[in-house]
Amino acid sequence: MKSKLFEHFIIVFILALFSVYVCLELSLNVLLIDLYAQPIQQVFGEFSLNAERLELFGRVLSGFGLALCITTFFVNSKRVKTLLPSLADKDDKYVNKQLNWKIRPLVLLVAWALIIPSLRVAVDTAVNITSNEGKLGAVRAIVYKEAYLAEVVSIEGFPELDNIASDPNRKQLMVAMIPSLAYLSTGFNSLIGSNLESMANQFLLSRQEDVFIAEALPRIRQFDRVYEQEFSQYKQASKEYVTAFKRENNYALIEAERVALLKQANTNISDHWKEYSEALLTAGEFRESYATDDESVLRKEFSEFKRRYWDSDCKRDCRDRNRQLFADYINNLKFEDGEPFGIYLAPDEINASKVFKSKYNLLGMFDRGRVNYLHRHYGIPEDMEYEQYLSSTIATQIAISTFKSGIVNVSNDWTFDDHQQLRNAIEAKYKGRAKAIWNEYLASSQFKLPKPRLDRVAFARSDVVKQFASDSLGPFYLSSFTPGISEQNYKKKWLDQQDNISFIKMVTSTAATAAFSPGGSMHKLGKDAVTLAVIPPFSIVASLFAIGGLFLKIGLYLYPRHKGYLSVAIVGGVLAFALPVGASLNSKSAYNQMMANFADTYSTESLLDQGFTMGFGYVMDIENGIHSTYRRLAVIGVVAELLYANTDTQDAATGEIISRENPFRIYDDFAHKQLQFIPKLLGFQEVVSPFDTNITVLKQDLNVGAYMGVRLADNKVKSVSMPNFLEHTNIGVLAEQKYFYKPKVSELATNFISNYDDPIYWFNLSQGSVGKKSVIDKLETNMVSYLNNNEETLALLNSLKSKGHNNLILLELENSKRYRCFMLKSLDAAAISQSISLNTFDYQELPKCKATI
Repeated sequence: MKSKLFEHFIIVFILALFSVYVCLELSLNVLLIDLYAQPIQQVFGEFSLNAERLELFGRVLSGFGLALCITTFFVNSKRVKTLLPSLADKDDKYVNKQLNWKIRPLVLLVAWALIIPSLRVAVDTAVNITSNEGKLGAVRAIVYKEAYLAEVVSIEGFPELDNIASDPNRKQLMVAMIPSLAYLSTGFNSLIGSNLESMANQFLLSRQEDVFIAEALPRIRQFDRVYEQEFSQYKQASKEYVTAFKRENNYALIEAERVALLKQANTNISDHWKEYSEALLTAGEFRESYATDDESVLRKEFSEFKRRYWDSDCKRDCRDRNRQLFADYINNLKFEDGEPFGIYLAPDEINASKVFKSKYNLLGMFDRGRVNYLHRHYGIPEDMEYEQYLSSTIATQIAISTFKSGIVNVSNDWTFDDHQQLRNAIEAKYKGRAKAIWNEYLASSQFKLPKPRLDRVAFARSDVVKQFASDSLGPFYLSSFTPGISEQNYKKKWLDQQDNISFIKMVTSTAATAAFSPGGSMHKLGKDAVTLAVIPPFSIVASLFAIGGLFLKIGLYLYPRHKGYLSVAIVGGVLAFALPVGASLNSKSAYNQMMANFADTYSTESLLDQGFTMGFGYVMDIENGIHSTYRRLAVIGVVAELLYANTDTQDAATGEIISRENPFRIYDDFAHKQLQFIPKLLGFQEVVSPFDTNITVLKQDLNVGAYMGVRLADNKVKSVSMPNFLEHTNIGVLAEQKYFYKPKVSELATNFISNYDDPIYWFNLSQGSVGKKSVIDKLETNMVSYLNNNEETLALLNSLKSKGHNNLILLELENSKRYRCFMLKSLDAAAISQSISLNTFDYQELPKCKATI
């Protein structure tokens, strides 16, 4: 009975573990598609760490599944007895016990430990053995993916692919797999290649327009605001300067201003008297409401004053003091905004009589106090007549104040008869005034134009304005920019100018494939693009194999033991996988139908490519069924949260951020280095380490003239590698033929000793290729000597290496006699993003470059 229960427990436990494993594999698949469907800027930017963690998680998880399949399928008692003689004569019960509790767990751990880094080595090998055409295709696919993601391109004759772009349920998977499809399908890659320049230019134009709108327009508008402020300030200062300059030593203008000042003074004198007279007429009604309102503050203050005044203990001195206090109160009374109350009373004018009510006392005092206030405010005595006023010092002071407001200063004893003094004051005002006005402008202006009198056109064309526009617009400045140009016209001009060292020109050039060879400027770029294309299908296939293999093994395990559990497992598999995958395979928009149509049209040259393209469609349907069904599964969010969680910690004492390295990552990096020999052992090409400097020579039409990779040692050129950028032409084939003898006896002897038993060596010897050099070999040898003897170019290469810029672009000028030099950092995955979004690499031109090739 216990044995039966234990068997049921084991079966349920195995099925539960398998379910957990399947959930993790589903999470891997969904997260993988979600990540690689993002724009490349995010994959290699903010999500780069997530991508690394997800890739490692995929290898660890699928590696475990594959290791478990290997262990359960291939490690059995029969093989163990054959491989381990010590167990050959043991009975099956003992062998099975050793097998299940020692051998299989050990083999599982060893296989798992080897598979994790081996999968990484396999990806690296796939990248390294990819041809230059394949790397170019991978880069093209990335360009197309970005354009497809932005829904700005279409492929003529293949509308099914365009329909996916408008379907949010299918678009994500297709976007994630486009680089893989283009990399693995010759037909799809050829189609993209034939349409690349037109659709990429359309896409890049749209991206550049977005960048212009987001970054250039705010700069232009800020420039316009500053420009208009500066021009307005300049225009006003120039106007004042011209006015002052014209009046200086011009008797007629000075006399005209004297007459105008006197006229203005007479007007002000007359207006002063008029205001005074009108205010006197309304003095009797001034502030009546404050006297008649019983609740006003002033009435209450007056009542309090009367109470104190008539107090029996308040004698003469006390009453005089209260009169003075109330007089001071009302004379200094002001409103909240600072306006004076407008009443002035002497202490003896304060009426505290009990005969009349308070309001009548106040009305009388207001009438008298208002008149007093007006005489004091306007400075006009009560008994002065108008004729007396005109000849008084009051009128004279008003005139003098008028003159001062116009910056004309006369003495305080000036009289209306003194015309000469007024004329002299006007002359003094303008003497040096023009220079002073311009000095004030120079001190306050940002532009500080040295000369006045420029009109708007001349102002806009000045060097100061051009320099300010260049500084303000930065990379968006064109020499044709003028203040006031319409944003639409300038945007068109700027977009038309975006043809500098074009990424599209470089990858569509006749020499493009050579750029991805060792020594080519895009060697690292091509490797990263292939990696991006290889990882998703590689991970998905490994995942599906692991799930399928374990499901098959569970079926074989359950079949002889308990067919009921087998039935449950089969039903679970059908419900979990067969139904969603079957629905995807048989839907009207199935990928297999689309790829079959595509293969019939575009993959006609190769049956292998046609079959592979169709097979890729079925894999897409399987993945689509899984992704569309389980993408919102709660466990996926949990896995993503754990996988992408920030593992950095902060030291409590120092506050320093401490990064914790994943143990699997530490092991993976270590094991990966140890297994680097496997590709070479299996006959695959050796991995080429990066060069110190990659030189690209561009002809005047921006087509590639040559590539070369340079290795430096002790500030000298150690070796040069030159890819054959004409490899697909007759000249390129001739350049690789060995014509030139290489009379190095020691090298020939070493070569013979190392390869005397190799039939290929004897074949090459019979063909005459042993001991000879090709044109490319001879160019490489001679280039080492040339660069070492060219001091200026050698110094430039060493300088670039010290700055971390390992790409040098030489743009031909004047028939190869001179070059414009541009330096770039490494063209890797990060550069793909910038080159796609801006159609240009982040390059810097080197001034006074004297490099020659």
